[in-house]
Amino acid sequence: MPHPTFPRRASGLRRKAGILLLAVTAAVLLLAVAVGQRIMHDLATDLSLKLAVAEARLTREKIQALVGRELALAQRFAGLLALREWIGAEDDPAMRSRFLAEAAGFRNAFADRNYFVINHASLAYHYADAASGPGVVRRYTLDRTKSEDAWYFATMDNAAEYTLNVNPDAVLKVTSLWINIKVLAPDGTALGLTGTGLQLDRFLKSMLARRTEGATSFVVDAQGRIVAHPDPTRIEYGALVKHDISRTAFADLTEDADRQQLSRALAEARRRDSGVEALEVATAQGRRMMALAHLPELRWTVVSIVNPAAEGILSSGFLRLALMAGAVILGLLILALTLGFDRLVLHPLLVLTESARRIARGEYGIRLESDRADEIGQLSRAFDSMAAQVQAHTERLEQRVAERTAQLEATHAELASTHRQLTESIRYASLIQQVILPDRQLHARMQGRYFVVWQPRDVVGGDFYLYREDDRGCLFGVVDCAGHGVPGAFMTMIAHAALERATVELGLRDPAALLECADAVVRSMLPDTQRLERLATSMDIGLCYADLEAGEVRFAGAHIDLFTAHGGAINNFRGDRGGINDRKSRTFSRQTLDLEPGCVFYLVTDGILDQSGGDRGLPFGRRGFTAWLQDNASLPMEEQEHALAGTLSAYRGDKPQRDDITVLAFSFDAPPRSRPEDNDA
Repeated sequence: MPHPTFPRRASGLRRKAGILLLAVTAAVLLLAVAVGQRIMHDLATDLSLKLAVAEARLTREKIQALVGRELALAQRFAGLLALREWIGAEDDPAMRSRFLAEAAGFRNAFADRNYFVINHASLAYHYADAASGPGVVRRYTLDRTKSEDAWYFATMDNAAEYTLNVNPDAVLKVTSLWINIKVLAPDGTALGLTGTGLQLDRFLKSMLARRTEGATSFVVDAQGRIVAHPDPTRIEYGALVKHDISRTAFADLTEDADRQQLSRALAEARRRDSGVEALEVATAQGRRMMALAHLPELRWTVVSIVNPAAEGILSSGFLRLALMAGAVILGLLILALTLGFDRLVLHPLLVLTESARRIARGEYGIRLESDRADEIGQLSRAFDSMAAQVQAHTERLEQRVAERTAQLEATHAELASTHRQLTESIRYASLIQQVILPDRQLHARMQGRYFVVWQPRDVVGGDFYLYREDDRGCLFGVVDCAGHGVPGAFMTMIAHAALERATVELGLRDPAALLECADAVVRSMLPDTQRLERLATSMDIGLCYADLEAGEVRFAGAHIDLFTAHGGAINNFRGDRGGINDRKSRTFSRQTLDLEPGCVFYLVTDGILDQSGGDRGLPFGRRGFTAWLQDNASLPMEEQEHALAGTLSAYRGDKPQRDDITVLAFSFDAPPRSRPEDNDA
């Protein structure tokens, strides 16, 4: 029996449904366009802000890797003893030859194979590059009255030990990023300036090359002056003595509020060091996203600016396609509602909707099995095909996940076992290392008259201390072997064996002779090979023999000093600057001090002196240790130990421990016997 038809009614319903559909679709499309524009704006802002942060971080890491390495090399170069000696005797050929021999390795290590040296006394500018061959050439003499030389005098007047300056040199005919390190005498007097230069064009090309359309990165100093920019005309050359507002990060900002916001962000970036500050500013070219990443060692800040409207930040074509797809889906949904009264469509859609929900719950085995030839039937069969494919993919994925999970569990168990074995080995090594420390002897013989602060940087370390006795007195010492961790711990075994042999052969009473003997023993124990020369095998040792009968203390140091505190007076007795197993063997000098009651003697390794911290991140240094002695040397030994450990912890703050730390202090309260004639062996 054929189905009845109602053409007029059907035609009227379709016309009304079509009009309603058009009206609803138009309203929804207008709303969708408005919402889409807002979404596009917010999405572009978010993506460009994240891009600016990523660009700032990446640029900071690249600059830190290159310039940080050059800065570290330049600082080591400035600390060369041969450099200070040559500056003090500029016309001495022997001093010059010695300096050139040591400077050759540094020049090869610098990225652009060059270095300069300025003698503060003569103001002579010496420069070495590929054109100067193996030597160093005096290029010109600086003049305080010349503006092009003002950077040097501003650098020397600056309290910082090093500065970075982008400046063209008319005589050398080169524009470079100059790394300037002060050369200081042991008493802190400025002897001159040294460092190296990175050619500006290569630096800008490698560090600040644009990687993303619409993103620009440049570098500013603490005052916001541009010291590196992809556009060389924006750079403030010789920024130490200039401040042109047009060559700062504030130049393009149009609002005072944005300038204040940028100034606060620069200060916050410097305070946080490792963080990244992000902000949105208005410029003459439009709205921009800005991110700032600070380089604490270089005292620079990387600024990355992203234009959210630039091509490639956000694909407008993709958004238009998404909006069009959304509009089509909305139209289909509205059409389904309009025709929802038609049971031939509504019922299959309800069944299909329920099937989709069941698949979403993980029931992939359902099938519609429709035999209809229309679109609903095709949709149902397509849905069945999709469900079958989803089920097959899910089963394969679950199988792969199970296999990978088993592999990961096995790998994790193996790694855990390896980590446990390594940890146990290092802890056992620490126990073995502590066996050589004379804690029992010190506690039994020197109770209340000594303290020790021994803090390895890792579980094991390259520092140790010693104590020996004979019928006349006792020997105290601290040893700082090159390296830390496991390599440093192995070196302590060599140092301990060398000192044992020296004391057996020579006795305890002549620290200088013990150092010379230990130096010879270490050299005989370590093979003299070219491969070993590239490894750090030197040692710093400080020895004090307290002669109780003679009433004196004999001190000898290899790169280690002796501090004393008595009656409020603090003294620093410097050891020899050469170490054990340095490049050449040497003799060591001996200093003799009176052993007065109440005088406290301190032997320290350079781990405490080099520890950085405080508000400015500077090393603790001899000045800091001397100040601590001034405040705490009158305390009982046990209280001094706690006070020193607390001072070190507070000064270091959240900064990592840089090296192993050892401090050995001792005193003798009872007056010594009157000094007889010196009859040392």
